[in-house]
Amino acid sequence: MQPRTNYHLAEALEQAVVIDALSGAATAWAFLEAHDVPRETILRVLSAASVRRQSDTPSPGTIEKCRTPRHVYD
Repeated sequence: MQPRTNYHLAEALEQAVVIDALSGAATAWAFLEAHDVPRETILRVLSAASVRRQSDTPSPGTIEKCRTPRHVYD
């Protein structure tokens, strides 16, 4: 895999992993679509943790951001 250089995409993917764990894959999918993430990437990230990039694993800061109540598409 190539190193990721789009940090906005990386942050959206990291948040989606947490959303998936907290609210399910459908909510995470909708979040990623709202952030214009390509379908192939959404499938890779949400299909199985074993095929995720190490950088897609959420940091403690991202987990805390996802616990803060707000609209999922912000």
